[in-house]
Amino acid sequence: MAERSGRSRSNLTPSDDRRHRPADGTKGRDSLYFNLMLPEHELGVFVYTWVDHRGVAGRLVTAWGPEEKPYAFEIEHGIDMGEADFDDWNVAGLRMRHLEPLSTAQVTFSSTPIELTYDFQGLHEAFDFDRNPLGCPRWMALNRFEQTGRASGEVRVGDRTIRFDQPAHRDHSWGRRNWRMPQHWKWIVAQTPSGQGLNLFQWVVKGELGTNGYVLRDGEPVGLVDARCRAVYDDDMTSRRLHATLVDEEGGETELVLDRFGSVALPVGANTVLNEAACRAAIDGEASWGQFETQWPASYVQNLVEART
Repeated sequence: MAERSGRSRSNLTPSDDRRHRPADGTKGRDSLYFNLMLPEHELGVFVYTWVDHRGVAGRLVTAWGPEEKPYAFEIEHGIDMGEADFDDWNVAGLRMRHLEPLSTAQVTFSSTPIELTYDFQGLHEAFDFDRNPLGCPRWMALNRFEQTGRASGEVRVGDRTIRFDQPAHRDHSWGRRNWRMPQHWKWIVAQTPSGQGLNLFQWVVKGELGTNGYVLRDGEPVGLVDARCRAVYDDDMTSRRLHATLVDEEGGETELVLDRFGSVALPVGANTVLNEAACRAAIDGEASWGQFETQWPASYVQNLVEART
């Protein structure tokens, strides 16, 4: 894909907030995600759902903090959703309603470990990875959008009930994903109380480094062209800290610092390690919160751990 200059523009349509069904019968996959980071309570929460081209779906709702085990890890898969779409999606008790396309959504879930009511309002037009100079990496998805928004509602975890009204993040990815292609990735989101937000997806494939994502400037997303990251990991390769300088297509630089207060691992297969860190953060010095995901080949992590011991 040819590189672009100037501020990029979105090619998304309202239908991109719905399921994508390959017309030619090829394999495909949609996934949706919403998060909530509450560092003052040392609590991270996210919900995630996915569905393949056959209509077979799953969902994950998790909440975690400094403890070794998450407070909640509610996962179900192999659910036949037929022709159901994301305007009103209810998979194993996780209900998502996408009301105004590319702008608003409602999420609810209730179980013994966790209850969540979550209303999302986008703070800017959704940013799709095809707007970045390299486009969306096709091993990741046909396309994918990320969006900073304002989340309001209530979460109960155990005996704690917390009301919230603050910036948060969502994404939607569609297309077949090849988990064997990347050698490593960092996926990062962060927001501030004042409404600043960003997304960084930095990946290594065939030894080459790629960058996707955006930063908000004057309330509008500006695509990233580069990122310089310096990360610190624990002995088990879970993320501890990150300092990143994000370079956008207008020549601006944004400084991001993340400090983990909790970590949870996701089950994505025997050959991949996917760690999620809930973080305290700073965007250009403004105190904030964020989430820091890292992907590694499992054998590589095992080699590093064995070398350290």
